[in-house]
Amino acid sequence: MFFSLPLFLGLGRSDIDLDEAIYTFAVDRILETGDWLEPKSIPNEDWAFIEKPPLKFWIVAAPIRLGLLPHDEFGIRFWDALFGGVAFLYVFAIGARLISPWCGLVAVLLLFVHRPLLFDHGIRGNNMEAPLLLAYCGGVYHFMAWGRAGSVRERWRHVLLIAGFFVLGFMTKFVAVLFLPMVLGPVALLSSDYRSALRRDIRIWLAGVAVALLLIAPWFIWAFLRYGWFLWETMFGAHVYSRFTAYLDPNHLQPWHYYISTYWRVLGDVPTRALVVLGLAVLVVQAIRRRWPEGLTVVLWAVLPLVLISSGTSKIYHYIYPFLPPLALAAGYLVALPLLLAPAPLRRLLVWLQARLPGRLQRAGPATRRLLGAIALLGLVIATVTVITGPINLSLGRTTLFKSSGLLRPMAVAIVFGLLAGTIVRRRLWVVTVLVLSLLPFAGYRETFAQLTAATGPMRAARDCLLAVQRRVAGPGLYVDVPPEDLPHGVYYYFRRIRPWVRTAAPAPEALGPYLAEPARQRPALVSEAIYEQFMHTSGDRVGASMQVAPPPRALFYRTLLLTPGPYAACAGGGAAAPTGR
Repeated sequence: MFFSLPLFLGLGRSDIDLDEAIYTFAVDRILETGDWLEPKSIPNEDWAFIEKPPLKFWIVAAPIRLGLLPHDEFGIRFWDALFGGVAFLYVFAIGARLISPWCGLVAVLLLFVHRPLLFDHGIRGNNMEAPLLLAYCGGVYHFMAWGRAGSVRERWRHVLLIAGFFVLGFMTKFVAVLFLPMVLGPVALLSSDYRSALRRDIRIWLAGVAVALLLIAPWFIWAFLRYGWFLWETMFGAHVYSRFTAYLDPNHLQPWHYYISTYWRVLGDVPTRALVVLGLAVLVVQAIRRRWPEGLTVVLWAVLPLVLISSGTSKIYHYIYPFLPPLALAAGYLVALPLLLAPAPLRRLLVWLQARLPGRLQRAGPATRRLLGAIALLGLVIATVTVITGPINLSLGRTTLFKSSGLLRPMAVAIVFGLLAGTIVRRRLWVVTVLVLSLLPFAGYRETFAQLTAATGPMRAARDCLLAVQRRVAGPGLYVDVPPEDLPHGVYYYFRRIRPWVRTAAPAPEALGPYLAEPARQRPALVSEAIYEQFMHTSGDRVGASMQVAPPPRALFYRTLLLTPGPYAACAGGGAAAPTGR
């Protein structure tokens, strides 16, 4: 509730951009053309997109076509927030299976405050990350459940669900899901319990493999018959092999430690470095000492994929999103241990302290004990609220009635007065819980929660404004002078609906003037910054002097300017919060 449902907040507020625009364009073209087998590739409206299998496009497009979801940013992203929320529930369930629900809660909290996971090519956008994350979390959980399942029916259900999650990952992001069997396979072979279960259920697993192949094969057979070896050259050769051994984009070339150093930096923003490192170390020791297959699964899930993808050349941070949950679970395991183990020794300590109170304090009357107990309870409540919500400051006008900015004083009050009242022993678990929770990044949760609704959509706002003006004045469309390779995907996605486009065959700064100055030809224009600067330098002054026009209002989207002359002038306001870098 506190982590999955907030993923839907502000889901439709931000612009669709970058890779998200590629995938959303493919969905839009499915809905426009009715061609479900062959999604299209931005910005070529009729070129096939075969970099990845189309399952995610089908999932997004189908409910929109059926009228179950709106065809807007919220409807496009709904499934990503849902997949991410279900993945969080699986992480919680894995943590509960490892040690206790506290492990799962802490793990989900750490994922929720990991800013890139939610906001940078993350699980709230129409990318491939949320279903892939769900494929790993669901597959790992059902693997653990299969290993301990008793009835044949349960074992069938868990294996078939693992196969289903593998299909979801494979048909969404192709071989990115192959680390799932690479993690589960060694655990099944190294653990004696799981090895025995595997021998017992080998037919069930073969049936699961067959189901996965039957679900995966049809589209690949159709695509191979249509494109031949070009399918594999594109899907595997260019977008897997080249990314791993060379690069498609030189900006993706990173040193071997990129994933570790970037993750370390992000952890420092919260901060949770010590929890993750110590938790992983404790989990490794426990997995070895106890010969514990569940612990080994989490450790391999965290370490094996990270080591393998670090050996590649092209690195993008969102590639490690499916491998963040085990690191968060390790931190959760570390937090859950004292919550389980500390109450017993704490009870002995508190009983020992109570026994050494002066005799007259031990003989205090019931009324006095009730008062002392109430003060202790209030201290615990204030400590709990301070840890979860931050400093407390109650004011009346300019007068401060009550202020508590830290944990030390209210917790000291709770313990001292609880000892005097004789109530602290039965509240020892509460004390331990508050002390442990004080180590967690609740401030990061509040910041993330606030950021969920803070985004704006300047490109969408500008596009909608231009369409409204165009309908009012019977506008002639959009002038575009941006080289196709320089036109950002998000800009093309939004402004493709303003038709017709007048495009230049080659950069032509001198051709821009009439579209800005002549009333009969005025129209909005998309031009690169370089083209506009050249226009203003070589012909803008001359055109402005002869036609007596001022430079039009403009908005910057990355390195592309939207110029809004004449009746379109008000639409430049949509770019006020536009991104300025690629």
